[in-house]
Amino acid sequence: MVIEDEHSLRIAVSKSLRRKGFSVIEAGDGHSAIHLFRTTPDIDVVLLDMTLPGMSGIEVLAELRKIRPDVKVILTTAYSREMAMSSVGEQRISDFIRKPYPMAELLAMLQKVISARAEEELRQ
Repeated sequence: MVIEDEHSLRIAVSKSLRRKGFSVIEAGDGHSAIHLFRTTPDIDVVLLDMTLPGMSGIEVLAELRKIRPDVKVILTTAYSREMAMSSVGEQRISDFIRKPYPMAELLAMLQKVISARAEEELRQ
């Protein structure tokens, strides 16, 4: 799932991910993201922008965790990692990628997060 309010970026990232074989669900704001997340049970990874209209990315993260505590979330923003991590507080994320990011870096990160999820499922 790609949650990004910048329309052109959301479309470009989603299109690139689809070309690489990923199924992608898109949301342009926090409220629609939460609705889609509740109604789509098979979401493996969420790419979450920190700055969204209406609900902040941090508020969205908290709601995602209430719905499914084990969901893998990659946080993205133009701010530094340190600033992002301090905003997240105690909420855990799977990884962080700073905008603008190369697609190759995002793809590698997604593969890593998905592999980690698969390993966790095998252990259970």
